[in-house]
Amino acid sequence: MSRKKARRRKKAVRRALSAALALVLAAGLGLCLRQWGFGLTRVAGTSMSDTLRDGDVALVTRFDYLGGRTPDFGDVVACRFPGRADTYLKRVAGLPGETVTIAGGTLYRDGARVSEPYVSSFPEDYAVVLGAGEYLLLGDNRADSYDSRMPDMGPVGAEAFLGRARLILWPLSRFGIIK
Repeated sequence: MSRKKARRRKKAVRRALSAALALVLAAGLGLCLRQWGFGLTRVAGTSMSDTLRDGDVALVTRFDYLGGRTPDFGDVVACRFPGRADTYLKRVAGLPGETVTIAGGTLYRDGARVSEPYVSSFPEDYAVVLGAGEYLLLGDNRADSYDSRMPDMGPVGAEAFLGRARLILWPLSRFGIIK
């Protein structure tokens, strides 16, 4: 084999190895971003109507609650209730140590009335005193939401949070920021 052919072959091998390395690094980065960065969740049901509708696909940022950070009142979160395998999308309606009351369709946190323009239906009256580290999660369609008010669900701890729902990605007609 001539020197020219040998050099060409070496270059081809280097290019192939370089492409393979780039592919492996891209796949590794993609897996890391999916595990710790971003995820997609399909909405099943009407408990978050009209904010989220059955069949919507939402982008969830997984890094929001890492390192001891906790959700704020009003955040729409992806979570798992204890003893359940499904992922739920709910809104944070009460923070640790608060007294939360729903009376006449209005939410009160520690006695102060809260404006909730995203609520699409009004539930029965409800009251709870949250313990240290407990969060109250409710659907926006309060009359048709299986959430923290249910005895078999209850308030959750910070370990239940999988991330924050940020964007509706699908259908494209509803694309936008989740408020």
